[in-house]
Amino acid sequence: MITPPAGLTGDVYDESPDFVYTVSLLAALEGAAGQEDHRAALPHLGMARAELVDYGQRRPTHYVDVYVDDFRAGLAELEERLTAMLTTSQVHQQSLRLEAARRLLRCGITAAGVETDR
Repeated sequence: MITPPAGLTGDVYDESPDFVYTVSLLAALEGAAGQEDHRAALPHLGMARAELVDYGQRRPTHYVDVYVDDFRAGLAELEERLTAMLTTSQVHQQSLRLEAARRLLRCGITAAGVETDR
């Protein structure tokens, strides 16, 4: 588990469970090397993560262990979580970042050739 260095204060670290789990899921998907379609989606996952954490301006306080058994199901879950977070977001900048992350994720889903219900 990663925790922020001692002595840092401010709004950089976000401990909300939805954000922590979503970033952890994204990291697990990035690390799911060898699973079908991973290679095609990986660049888009990295770009989506960069948007989600606002290029280092918003970080999770920690990561949770997330196991990705099915890469395609993980992509679908990530899209659902990003959509739910976007729906409840009250901070305009975060909403823009969530929308950008979701758009990049959808590019990754398309690149991987994954069928979705959208």
